[in-house]
Amino acid sequence: MMALLAGSFAAHAEDASGPVLVFDPTTGDVITQDRAGEPWYPASLTKLTTAYVIFGKLKAGTIKLDDKFTISALANSQPASHTGLPAGKQVTVDWALQALLVYSANDMAYVLAEGADGSIEAFAKEMNATAQKFGMSASHYTNPNGLFDPRHVSSARDIGIIAAALLRDYPEYAHYFSQQSVALGKRQLNNHNGLIRTMDDAIGMKTGFICPSGYNLVGAIDRGGKRVISVVLGARSGAKRNKVSEQLLNDGFTQLGQPGHDQITNIKDEPYGAIVPADMTTTVCKQKQPVTPVNAHHLEGWGVSFGTYDTAIKADMALRGRLLSPNGIDAGGEPGVISLPGDSGYAAMLWGMDQLAAEDLCNKYKGEGAPCDVMSDVMLLQMAAAAPPEVVSPTDGDTDGEGADTADVKAAPADKPAKKLKTPAKK
Repeated sequence: MMALLAGSFAAHAEDASGPVLVFDPTTGDVITQDRAGEPWYPASLTKLTTAYVIFGKLKAGTIKLDDKFTISALANSQPASHTGLPAGKQVTVDWALQALLVYSANDMAYVLAEGADGSIEAFAKEMNATAQKFGMSASHYTNPNGLFDPRHVSSARDIGIIAAALLRDYPEYAHYFSQQSVALGKRQLNNHNGLIRTMDDAIGMKTGFICPSGYNLVGAIDRGGKRVISVVLGARSGAKRNKVSEQLLNDGFTQLGQPGHDQITNIKDEPYGAIVPADMTTTVCKQKQPVTPVNAHHLEGWGVSFGTYDTAIKADMALRGRLLSPNGIDAGGEPGVISLPGDSGYAAMLWGMDQLAAEDLCNKYKGEGAPCDVMSDVMLLQMAAAAPPEVVSPTDGDTDGEGADTADVKAAPADKPAKKLKTPAKK
């Protein structure tokens, strides 16, 4: 493992708990890295891969920037950050991309995915095919916006690879990453990336935040045609991820072209299940429980149970470990920790499956000596019927989104006025 740049080590240790990576996207030379192959929850850094897939379709001509996609009820239901546009309204691909990459709009990620491929599942398969093409062996996507799923993972190495590919393969769309804001009627939705306001040579690229991941940021600068990309994962706040990223980028630029650098592709990703990603919830979302059990009212279909545990945290660790195994990563179903009646503990479960899929998955786990029980549709219906009424907090949904990033967003400074852009196309 390479040592961090001397000028950046203290800032990283103090302000960010997760992996970091600094590299030259033109040559692939790694300037410095720390745990860059470790699995992490990418949060909205996912949208870099979403954008890569969409840019590919634009280049192939299967979609056009002025095509209009309709906002579905599913897209409209996505938590913050979101545009708030109602289901049934249409937006252009161009505007949806702006909202996706400037404002990190979770609803627009679904609009683009559904409009381009017909369903979230089909689009996620295309995202995973893209990751495989680039050798991003730690990455597995279940959705296009990065909202939490225990099987939705990546690494700093993989995120760096897709970021470099975007700048290399689609330079004509690079302006989305450094755009100051996007217009929504009379409102200006500001870019969450503070680097484009504090560094004159910043060219993007993307922020990310969910409670389990902490604050993530892919930063990029261009100085005289020479570029550096940094990936910072698990920072404790938006301001701290900006601080670490800026220092890494500045220090990294001084090391460009020096001999002895390894290639980013030579960094080894940890295999699925070898390490369960860290959970930053108790550090960055102190108002939230480390694990929020799912009300059994949501259970349906067939499912599997990976055991019962005395605490929700133990059940969550078991669940995440099982789902990141080769058998679990593509198993489908809805994952969660279920609170059992009385003092019966907590179950680590998957549900929403058909009988054949549930039985096949359980047989595979049992073949490995891992605990697994098939839960029939009748059993799940009985559990759902016995569940107490669900109490939903007014803040539920927003705590897992990227909305907290807005606390670090300020209006565009006078010397960098926000670009006036088109409002969404009317239906």
